[in-house]
Amino acid sequence: MPAAKILVVEDERLIAYDIQAVLEGLGYVVFEPVSSAEIALTQMATLQPDLVLMDIYLDGEMDGVEASAQIQTQFDIPVVFLTANADPETLDRIKAIQPFGYVLKPYNEKELSTTIAIALSRHQAEVEVRQALMTAETQWAETKAYHHQKSKYLAMTAHELRNPLVVIQFAAEMLQERGEQLSKTKQQRHFQRIQVATNDLNETLDKLLLLEQIEADKLPYEPAPLEVVGFCRDFVAALQITVGDLYALTFAAPVDRCVVNLDAKLVAQLLNNLFANAIKYSPEGSLIELALAIQSEQITLQIRDAGIGIPPADCPQVFHAFYRASNVSQFSGSGLGLTIAKQCVDLHQGQIWIESTLGKGTVVFVSLPR
Repeated sequence: MPAAKILVVEDERLIAYDIQAVLEGLGYVVFEPVSSAEIALTQMATLQPDLVLMDIYLDGEMDGVEASAQIQTQFDIPVVFLTANADPETLDRIKAIQPFGYVLKPYNEKELSTTIAIALSRHQAEVEVRQALMTAETQWAETKAYHHQKSKYLAMTAHELRNPLVVIQFAAEMLQERGEQLSKTKQQRHFQRIQVATNDLNETLDKLLLLEQIEADKLPYEPAPLEVVGFCRDFVAALQITVGDLYALTFAAPVDRCVVNLDAKLVAQLLNNLFANAIKYSPEGSLIELALAIQSEQITLQIRDAGIGIPPADCPQVFHAFYRASNVSQFSGSGLGLTIAKQCVDLHQGQIWIESTLGKGTVVFVSLPR
């Protein structure tokens, strides 16, 4: 631990240099003594001492008590007073600023050493306590804000769960009460509604379960050699069958084959969430592109859409759990898709970022180490 630095403020030069010699003998770094409070104040920012040994009655218009108050307030540096005597009024002023010590002249070396050591230790303890309190307050504020946001969007998620349940209930009641009276076409339509609503319900529940795993650090990561070009091509082909003619999905890669050590389940989860967002926020009939770039040490995935885009103020927040951009209120969603996507990337020690133009579309970039 480096030696503490001390500034001596004393207008009697023989005493000042004697104190300097004593303190240096005790192992402290002692700056050139100064004779006035005004000079001491001008040197505080430059010297940045760990402690000031301050005489009370000094040359100049300012005494040591007034200077000490400014030093402790402006620079948070402990002050120990050194003086021959003090009248009751001065003692009251000294008590008011709560100094870190008081040594009477003629001083005793042992008393001086002990007082300075205690002052430095007390100040360090106070600094650590303040830092701990600030950290605790920051963590409390962050936790409070997170739980407030989580409660808000859990209510939204509950709404998203309720919607498909209402659809299922309505369709089931129609089939139960009027099934025989409905045409085959209408019966099939109600069955399809139940199926779509069930899929939506399962998707939302799966995201909530994944979020629970993420927050508990229990999301499994099991990398293995994966032929990523074929994997992406098959994923896009299967998704194209699901969306039918509503969207055009494409995939492009510079090579026909590339083996990378990845967790296939996490990559599928990643692509599923990114494509789900692209489809949700893009107009029907638009193009959604997946491109794979291959470098020597990494691969990069780009998912590009022509959707509504993300407001610039929202871009830094979209990977936070339950956060939804300010322009998506008319769309259903839980705000979990990008959170899950980022976790899939983080487990691969990769990076994910977004470039978006409001009203024109979004590109999501994912970089994964090879």
